[in-house]
Amino acid sequence: MLNFKFMISILLLNSYLFSSSINLDLKNYLNKDANSTLVKIDRLKNYYSNNDAKTYWIDKSGIKSISLEFINLVKNDPVYKPNVNKLFKIDELEEKISKLDKSNHSYNKDLFDIEILLTQIYDKYTNYLLKGSINWQAFQEKLKELKLKDIDAQWDRDLVKKDNKQILKEIIEKNDVSIISEKIDTNFPNKKELEDSILALEKIIKSGDYKKLPPFKTLRIGDYGENVKFLRERLFQSNNLQTACKNSVNIENLVTNSVNTEENTNKEEIKENEVIKTISCEEYFDEDLKNAVISFQKQHGLLADGIVGPSTQTFLNKSAKEKINQIRLNIERMRWLPRDFGEKYLLINIPEYNLKIIEKNEIKLNMPVIVGDVKYPTPIFSDKMSYIVLNPTWNIPSSIIKKEVIPKLMEDPNYLNTKEITAFNNWRDESEPVNNKDLIDSIILENPEALEGLRLTQAPGTQNPLGKMKFMFPNKHSVYLHDTPNKYLFANSRRAYSHGCIRLSKPNELLNILSEDNQNIDQNKVTEILKDNKEKSIGLNQKLPIHIIYLTSWVDENGTLQFREDIYNYDKIQKELLF
Repeated sequence: MLNFKFMISILLLNSYLFSSSINLDLKNYLNKDANSTLVKIDRLKNYYSNNDAKTYWIDKSGIKSISLEFINLVKNDPVYKPNVNKLFKIDELEEKISKLDKSNHSYNKDLFDIEILLTQIYDKYTNYLLKGSINWQAFQEKLKELKLKDIDAQWDRDLVKKDNKQILKEIIEKNDVSIISEKIDTNFPNKKELEDSILALEKIIKSGDYKKLPPFKTLRIGDYGENVKFLRERLFQSNNLQTACKNSVNIENLVTNSVNTEENTNKEEIKENEVIKTISCEEYFDEDLKNAVISFQKQHGLLADGIVGPSTQTFLNKSAKEKINQIRLNIERMRWLPRDFGEKYLLINIPEYNLKIIEKNEIKLNMPVIVGDVKYPTPIFSDKMSYIVLNPTWNIPSSIIKKEVIPKLMEDPNYLNTKEITAFNNWRDESEPVNNKDLIDSIILENPEALEGLRLTQAPGTQNPLGKMKFMFPNKHSVYLHDTPNKYLFANSRRAYSHGCIRLSKPNELLNILSEDNQNIDQNKVTEILKDNKEKSIGLNQKLPIHIIYLTSWVDENGTLQFREDIYNYDKIQKELLF
């Protein structure tokens, strides 16, 4: 009988010989027979030179179990699921696997075909997870087209770098496909919950989609009729309404206006004909239904008044497929963001008109903000806040001088004095103020030399649009955060009014948060400086990461799926540039 140690030695030798043979065959295959259709052949070869010419997905027993797990991961990816065959040739791969036959003389080549195709799929898939599948270059060209229309739209992305080849080795060694999500994909808060919402919406589609509401002007509490019933059914589908009504309603006791639709029989007609009618509670707009409408409106960034007007109707009539497409697009946008936001950071989501300071996943500050108008879109980028200016002087941008100040000056020669604006003929500190009459003469005569270096500054005070303080993170876009004297605008649900900068509803609260990490911010001294009305800068010892983003769909800190209006039409542009 052969001894045990000798048998082990024979098995190890056979394994080594197989390994050597398959490695040698793989090298020959890559040099002669490899068909690389998803990635460039040189890129493909790098995967194997990085792995000592060893296979990843196959071994002497055939296809590894990790390979099947990976295929399943790609097939069921919530974002790419509808296009996995087009993007990753999953159907072709599965056909190759189904036809694999050990008795076939081409078995080894067929096995290598599967190995190589799997590596190509891995490379393309992980690059999409890393960078997103929106065509970045094509999008930049679209932004250039907007500039030709005098809209200076700007969007920066974070170039995330990962060693996908090394990560693949780790996946195979640890036999763990979840490493892809952990180390490559975006880690934006609640991204997994956002993906899960796609599955919930797919169930809505299978059940016949959201109920489409017929046209009407408005619906509000006290209204009744068939359209109220439709509204109730629609809000029940989206879980905004969670309880069914119980009691019938007597029309004789209703005192509010009836539903204002063309088809509706109103109460005046009922009274004329002396008809007393009892209706189903499903047709009556009660307090519970109003609260459900408010819930829906908050979820979509609408005025939460419980009245179903045109804007609310528009969002109610969006199909589940439209919502899924919107979610998928926003997940791709998340992949343009930094993977590390910082332990404590400031986050502004433009379509949400909102600013948050988040520390260790906890919201420390939450405030409404005003963002750039459609003609002056706030740029999307990341930076670090480095200093604060109290009682800021406003150096008026040249675009505002040309488009707004000069026309007003021509209407009212005393405009600059009224607004406490001083004109200078250049940007040097020692430059002399320009006489208003001379400035007007230069404008009338269209003197380009006099207007080219023109600098207009507005002194600190009640008329200064920057308010009492601004928060600076010097950047190529020349935008910053600032206070505003026009606080009434924050009552509006749609707040795109600025020339690109972000106006704050609670600047003092932001200052308080910053003082926690910056001991040089003395609140008593700040109060004195603000009263003095003289400009003063305060540097931040602890710079704060700031991220200005553009998401029209996300899951919030309470686990609620959120949607917003595409105020800059970026959804419309980017959905045409996917894949």
